[in-house]
Amino acid sequence: MTDGAVEAFIQRWQGREGGQERANYALFLSELTDVIGAPRPEPASAVDADRYAIRRSP
Repeated sequence: MTDGAVEAFIQRWQGREGGQERANYALFLSELTDVIGAPRPEPASAVDADRYAIRRSP
């Protein structure tokens, strides 16, 4: 993670108008994982409900 990457991420997402949170949350979280150096979530699966995923149906 570099300071430049963090600043670019902040600039990209700062000041966005509200109302589009549901449309943008997956993109935001994917970019955030890249910036902080965490692995991206795996695709959701009905077989392995404990996996790290952005969204899983109950």
